[in-house]
Amino acid sequence: MGLNYPFAGENHVPSYQISATPWVTSSTIALGAITEVTFSHVSRFIHIKNNSAASTVLAVGFTRTGMNAPYNNFLLLTGSETFSADLRVGRIFLSGSTGATISYTVL
Repeated sequence: MGLNYPFAGENHVPSYQISATPWVTSSTIALGAITEVTFSHVSRFIHIKNNSAASTVLAVGFTRTGMNAPYNNFLLLTGSETFSADLRVGRIFLSGSTGATISYTVL
């Protein structure tokens, strides 16, 4: 009988335990584009900030399918708004919903 060695991912406990390693990214996203942000380890918590003006909206999703119609399963962050949560995720998806270019930060 062979051994099933665990691999890094959402169900890999050591990845979750060491995930408090500092990690940060900042960038911009164009209107309608979907950007995938992949973490170096499975996250323990995330903090996302829309750094743009109040008239902009940043969509934050956890699957690429959820970012598209007809599902529309995402959070909306208006300009200067933040979202923080204790979540175990390996990646998130960001999209510019309104505004020309949106600046964001993910911790």
